[in-house]
Amino acid sequence: MKNLTLILILLALSFTGKIDACTSVIISGKYTPDGRPIMWKHRDTSNEYNKLVYVRTGRYEYIAMVNVGDHEQKDAWMGMNSRGFCIMNTASYNLNTGDDDNGKYSEGEIMGLALASCATLEDFEKLIEGLDRPTGLESNFGVIDALGGAAYYEAGDSSITKTDVNDQTVAPLGFVVMTNYSFNGDPETGQGYARYISAYNLFYRAAMLDDLSVEFILRNAERSMVNGFTGLNLADLATSEDEVKMVHFRDNIARRTSTSSAVFKGVSPGDDPAETMMWAVGGWPLATPAYPVWLNDDHLLPELLTAPEKENSRMCMTALEMKRESIPIRRGHGQDYININKIYNQEQTGYAQWIRHLEDEILETTDEATTVWGKKAPSGKQIKELYRKIDELLISRYLEYGYHLMD
Repeated sequence: MKNLTLILILLALSFTGKIDACTSVIISGKYTPDGRPIMWKHRDTSNEYNKLVYVRTGRYEYIAMVNVGDHEQKDAWMGMNSRGFCIMNTASYNLNTGDDDNGKYSEGEIMGLALASCATLEDFEKLIEGLDRPTGLESNFGVIDALGGAAYYEAGDSSITKTDVNDQTVAPLGFVVMTNYSFNGDPETGQGYARYISAYNLFYRAAMLDDLSVEFILRNAERSMVNGFTGLNLADLATSEDEVKMVHFRDNIARRTSTSSAVFKGVSPGDDPAETMMWAVGGWPLATPAYPVWLNDDHLLPELLTAPEKENSRMCMTALEMKRESIPIRRGHGQDYININKIYNQEQTGYAQWIRHLEDEILETTDEATTVWGKKAPSGKQIKELYRKIDELLISRYLEYGYHLMD
């Protein structure tokens, strides 16, 4: 009876209306195939319009995923800087009590400030410990740096708790998953429990197979449609592409409110921080492949993933078009239902199916390029050529399925 009660409580929590609900993991470099730490954030938010920006106004240059709007050069929702410092967050809903809306800072503001001014975990700790209280924060910040540091920081109005992913007593399998509750918060509240179960099960299996890698994340976690409570994989319900089959679509890692994602690959201690990279998913992840991104002297960004100020990227706009085709019901709670055959089907023409093949091609193309570059940071010329190849591949493949990434 107690177990049933707990399950009902968790289910109730998972169905509340909060939208800023992200899924994340940090993997210690001690457990990855090449010794480089990895950090992943799958972002959920009410702002559907996301793009990459290259910011050069602070102490350190940085690339970040931002909301399209008035704060593109100030707020960041995940990013990396020229010192190999990477940051992301998940909203927490169990750290603070009462009204925490009177604080001085937003999570996006703190991450933008950190990217512009921090090189190490220690720098970030000094930054958040020096904030005026109450901070208004209720967030799990994830950070990796070029010294091999890897940690989460549960930051509330008046408290900060660090989880060191390199500490084997804390992360015996080399990874820590976080969704929308904090380990040191109120255990009776919080959100994202179903997604936590799904993600933890995936990474536990990866650890057992010695496969804690970028490729594993992209192929298994990024577009997971498994419900952690029920164990149901929506992909298993798919039938023919010609049939409209609506299924309930809520507590999966990949969901309606997913907007973008990033997998950061840091460097081993002693390596050039400029080798730090981001695999950026610049739109609804079920319709968008990951794209490799580096900081560079020419300040280049993938043309399809960025746009002028207050404009959305072409990739994001196309992915939103595909999203609306697969979630067509606007009345009532129709947005909680998806035509699963648009995403997966027996003919293998679902979005996630051909995106998977396209992403594999991008991974292969990138691997070929980095092999030629050798163990050193790429030049602007090399990055430009790789971006050209990937853009041609993306434009061609999307066009095959009737979507125009270019005018």
